[in-house]
Amino acid sequence: MKTFMVLCLIVCMVAGCTTLHPIANAPSDLPQHFGDGGVLQPGDRVIITTVAGARHSLRIRSVHDGVIYGDHDSVPLSEISSIERRDFSATKTTILVVVILGVVGAIAAAASSSEHPNVGL
Repeated sequence: MKTFMVLCLIVCMVAGCTTLHPIANAPSDLPQHFGDGGVLQPGDRVIITTVAGARHSLRIRSVHDGVIYGDHDSVPLSEISSIERRDFSATKTTILVVVILGVVGAIAAAASSSEHPNVGL
């Protein structure tokens, strides 16, 4: 059970190793970020802030006719104030996994030594 809990904790921590990168901060910049060679591609996870201040978190399915289409939501390019793309950070994830494994190892070593005291003294 302890092993399962530790693995669940590690999975949750690794899932949180993403960084938001601003893509466009002006509606006039948006068209250059889509299409062939653009920064944003289908499958990217983004957070879109509209001119009205609403925030939409979605995975891009397609962009056509001036609208970004996600899984369950769509936002017209004309209503977008800014876009931030979620990027996976391999460096942060590696550091986090090493730290977690070190802490788990230290706890396991401490628990093991406390369960088997040196009776030769």
